[in-house]
Amino acid sequence: MKATAKRTLAPRAVVLATAAAVALIGGTGAATAFADDDGPAPQSSVQLSQNERHLDDTAQDRAQVKADKISQSEATAKALKAVPGTATAAELDNADRNGSLIWEVDVLGKDHKNHEVTIDAGNGKVLNKTTDRDDDAAQDAAETQALVKADKIGHGKATDKALEAVPGTVVSYSLDDNDRNGSAVWEVDVLGKDHKSHEVTIDAAGGKVVDQHVDQDDQDDNDGDDD
Repeated sequence: MKATAKRTLAPRAVVLATAAAVALIGGTGAATAFADDDGPAPQSSVQLSQNERHLDDTAQDRAQVKADKISQSEATAKALKAVPGTATAAELDNADRNGSLIWEVDVLGKDHKNHEVTIDAGNGKVLNKTTDRDDDAAQDAAETQALVKADKIGHGKATDKALEAVPGTVVSYSLDDNDRNGSAVWEVDVLGKDHKSHEVTIDAAGGKVVDQHVDQDDQDDNDGDDD
């Protein structure tokens, strides 16, 4: 997503909090806020240029995917080694303050708390680990646990299904609740081989693709080309 914290990447139950700010994605889903978001920006081995940091969503996805050295699955594996549990969201992003390219992975830990693990997108090193200590942390964790309980396919199968629908590179995924009926879904953002950003929604119970569309930025670009 982006079905993501930085775009309309669809609303999420589990939100990716960046090192610069906490993004709360709409709906009543669990929002993960972390106590030390105002701490030092992560220092990744890969840096985006000043211009690349301010591109629109799709152009920035292209720049980030080109610079990224590890896949979402590798980043997730690193995060789960650092914090054992269940991965509920991940996003390839850059730290606003210094352009460091990172993977931010949300994990529901075995301690039943929400954690965020920041992974260097260049070498896979763990740059930071934070635990949700917001006033609503217990409620947020309970909502995340409910989604995890409803999920039957996991992030791995969900991203595989998304890539079957749209070949390309996964730039984010998140476990969320469907706004229409409350069912658990995986929302996966893919930078397609067509160089467009796609949002794919997967039913978390059966693995069926329930929605697929091109990011609005690309739709707008296409509209402009037709004029």
